[in-house]
Amino acid sequence: MTINAYAVEKLAVHYSRIDSDYEGWTMWVWNEEDKKEGFEIMPSSFDEFGAFFEIDIKKHSLKEKVIGLLPKYKIWEDKEVSEKIVDTKKHSVVYILQGEEKPYFSAPEISTKIISAFFDCENKVSVLFSRAVDIDFIRKSDFHLLFKGNKFYPLITEMSEGNKLSKKAYFVFPLLPDFNWEMINKGKVVLNSEIFKPFILDIGEGVYCEYFTSDKKMGAFVKDGKTYIRIFSPKAVKVYALIYQSPAAEPEVYEMNYISNGLWQLYSDSDLSGKYYRIRIQEHLAFFEGLDPYARCVTAHDGKALITNDMTFVEDGPKFDLSQAIIYEMHIRDFTIDKAAQVKFAGKYLGLSEENTRLSGFPSVKTGLDHLTELGVNIVHILPFQDFENDERSNAYNWGYMPVNFNSPEGYYATETDSDKRVKELKKMIDALHKRNIKVVMDVVYNHTAETKNRHYNFNAMAKDYYYRMDLNGSYYNGSGCGNELKTEAPMTRKFIIDSLIYWVKEYKIDGFRFDLMGLMDRQTAFEIIRKLKAIKPDIIIYGEPWAAGPTPIKGISKGVQRSKGFSLFNDGFRDALKGSVFSAEDMGYVQSGKNKEAVMDGIKGAIDDFTASPLESINYVSCHDNHTLFDKIDLSAENSSLEEKIKMAKLANAIVFTSQGIPFLHSGSEFLRSKKGAENSYNLPDEINMLDWRLKKENAEVFNFYKDLIKLRREHPAFRMKTAEEIRDNLKFYSAKQTGGSPPHGSPLRPATTALAGRPATTASAGRPATGGKNENLPLKDPLIAYILNGENVRDIWEEIVILINPKKTLEEFILPEGEFKIVFDLNGMVNDERKVSSSVEVPAISLMAVVKNKE
Repeated sequence: MTINAYAVEKLAVHYSRIDSDYEGWTMWVWNEEDKKEGFEIMPSSFDEFGAFFEIDIKKHSLKEKVIGLLPKYKIWEDKEVSEKIVDTKKHSVVYILQGEEKPYFSAPEISTKIISAFFDCENKVSVLFSRAVDIDFIRKSDFHLLFKGNKFYPLITEMSEGNKLSKKAYFVFPLLPDFNWEMINKGKVVLNSEIFKPFILDIGEGVYCEYFTSDKKMGAFVKDGKTYIRIFSPKAVKVYALIYQSPAAEPEVYEMNYISNGLWQLYSDSDLSGKYYRIRIQEHLAFFEGLDPYARCVTAHDGKALITNDMTFVEDGPKFDLSQAIIYEMHIRDFTIDKAAQVKFAGKYLGLSEENTRLSGFPSVKTGLDHLTELGVNIVHILPFQDFENDERSNAYNWGYMPVNFNSPEGYYATETDSDKRVKELKKMIDALHKRNIKVVMDVVYNHTAETKNRHYNFNAMAKDYYYRMDLNGSYYNGSGCGNELKTEAPMTRKFIIDSLIYWVKEYKIDGFRFDLMGLMDRQTAFEIIRKLKAIKPDIIIYGEPWAAGPTPIKGISKGVQRSKGFSLFNDGFRDALKGSVFSAEDMGYVQSGKNKEAVMDGIKGAIDDFTASPLESINYVSCHDNHTLFDKIDLSAENSSLEEKIKMAKLANAIVFTSQGIPFLHSGSEFLRSKKGAENSYNLPDEINMLDWRLKKENAEVFNFYKDLIKLRREHPAFRMKTAEEIRDNLKFYSAKQTGGSPPHGSPLRPATTALAGRPATTASAGRPATGGKNENLPLKDPLIAYILNGENVRDIWEEIVILINPKKTLEEFILPEGEFKIVFDLNGMVNDERKVSSSVEVPAISLMAVVKNKE
């Protein structure tokens, strides 16, 4: 309550204790603002709320001050759980509840009620109260269980986490005779006490016990002409399958049978392919209806599921080593929705499978699928196309990061929404990409869903709250920033995620997965995913974001956890070092300002001195769908630079990425300076912001050709694709001597006396030949320039020695070269096809990267 501070001279403080015993309790008051000594006051009176204290703030010089309040017992023999800080300029009335951390400034509910009571295992019960209580209150309440006409008293009573006061209490009872979990679901076990009304127990943490686990096949499937529908609903007393002949038809209702372990099943002697279904659940007195979480084809995120047995052919994906990966991130709609791309099925699965599409009016400029082949990428990372929360019939834009039905393709990209065309057309898209020797990586979001406590689509319809992490009060944790977190550590959640991933690999021949917010995935689940997927598909590609969007109780995947575990993580440190922080549009990185040199050098080495055990664990990138596009970021941060300089900065950023050790990742459209008109978070913005403007490919043809050459350079030369930290330490040597004066004369490169690699001892080369370095690596270099030497011969490259020279400055800069004659093979314009030879030194143009090589004799 906001008040007129000049009208108030007294502060009213109400204090409520659970047992209503206030004898010996007083209030300690002090000037928190000025850190002055405190004083004690006695209660003025007592009312229904509890003890009432009236503090004369004028008399005690506390008017308009921030003060402290702390109820205390006698001579500090006891006290409240925390100090209460109150601003007397803002408040004239304060309410303090025993055991509560913070004060209230309007009258709170003080009656103690049971909010929930759960059977957590075979003999443990947890009870959540409306307010904090203590052990004495619990014991006086005489809690006991009523079961089969008998009373069972607790053997142990304790407060949550050993606290003196808590809203949650635990009881351990003797083992109940003839107990089974179905009795809990049927309301046969009741918590009783002398104070509270009888409370029917629900299954609590017990739902995560060993009994409620199964390795049976789930969902709707046809086998030998017979149909099975199997779902997990551990708290149900009855389950019904609603079968529809068409999406608009009235359902035929069939009761499903309980088989064991929380599983319910409908069995039919006939093949129900082509029929639709939903599931209805009865718990105690509540009914829920929704989709089977395992549904393979849905008509909408909250529609009906189609039983399908589709046999559309998908070509096997190409085979190549992870070190050869070049990832291109794209959104299905963005890629083809521009009318100028001349794609018939624009924005759809089928649009990405169309061949021979060209820019309107310019038949030499390839678009769509042909563009990918021309560019030379070999992996497409596609933003979520598992069913997500949206109106599939609308054109409202959506990135797809609010998932609903994980096993069904999203209908937004299909030509029909009520049939199985979403399945068939997605398979045709993947088949077309595979035939172009391009692997398909799914962007998957197994960290949260679009459900809420009151919005049930599938998981919460089948097993209310089972699949989500909850706090002490029963609220969902929100480390995703989207309302909930999937409880990946729960046995049947873990099973669902693994089953789902395996399904996509087997049914659609998906080649890999990019995991959203892996900081929300427990480590055991992550490691089991890797193990099981690699057992099925040894060359599968797995990588993800090593962070969460907010606080979470789980110990998830962070940088370093992936070491030698078979998956990779995004290197956001390298990203921000190159172009500046994504959280500040004005912040500049190495390509705009020359700062962050050491961090860039760490990224060039594949982060082996940072968080990786192998360079193949680092996904190197400077932009993705999140935040600004690369060109927009540079445009906003380097506002005083010319357009020509900004273009060079964008090219230099990815030139460094593609010549670095690790796995390069390219945001679609970067290859022709894609812009989102300065928009940072475009997840729901219209096509005019998000779509690839294919006219830019023609307008920025020189930039596109640069990227094409850059990709060709990487694909053809294994020196940029080393697989181990040892190879890098042996065969990548930075210039390490700082140049303080002018350049040494041509023809007289310095001879260093030591062999040091970025502060590390020199190591022995892997191919029986001395590592590059020694007389070469300590060549002089001015900050912020970067230069390093790759020993191509030791990694089976056709080039014996490769020198990469990086100049972020706006002036032409001279670099000293190692001994011998070198040929310039790559510069600010891309591949160099002439026979220009250089020795001793070379001039590198402003804001550019140059590669010079020495061929084997």
